[in-house]
Amino acid sequence: MLQSCDGMHSYGSAPAGHTPGQVGASLVRDLERIGHDISIIEKDSEQLKRLDAFDDYTFSGNALVGDPTDPDVLRQGGIENCDAVAAVSEDDSLNLMAAQIAKSLFQREKVICRVSDPHLQVLYHKAYELDTICPTVLTEQAVFRSLAK
Repeated sequence: MLQSCDGMHSYGSAPAGHTPGQVGASLVRDLERIGHDISIIEKDSEQLKRLDAFDDYTFSGNALVGDPTDPDVLRQGGIENCDAVAAVSEDDSLNLMAAQIAKSLFQREKVICRVSDPHLQVLYHKAYELDTICPTVLTEQAVFRSLAK
């Protein structure tokens, strides 16, 4: 899970289950490059190695190995001082739980939840009032735009 503090905090769960997957690692790099302080919570320490996979980039934020749905782990990551939270794992259930905890328990206003299933995206948005991103829908829209030209 990604947290961005002092400008934006993200907590992450990345692809392969947690944040520093391909999407998470790219997101972290891009946010750091524009000045955000980032904290990452990853269940699998091996996933954190992806953060330094870019030739010209070294992660300078806070990376923790732990459960992004554990409030104590979230506190260690600095969620109480973060401006935004992104639950961007490939696990929709994990993302929902982490996003709900960030929003309800820690009262973070800016919470983004990655949801792979388009039907769950609608449910999560309506039932839990979460901002959602669905890679399936985004991919379909991009392919459609390219083919419809």
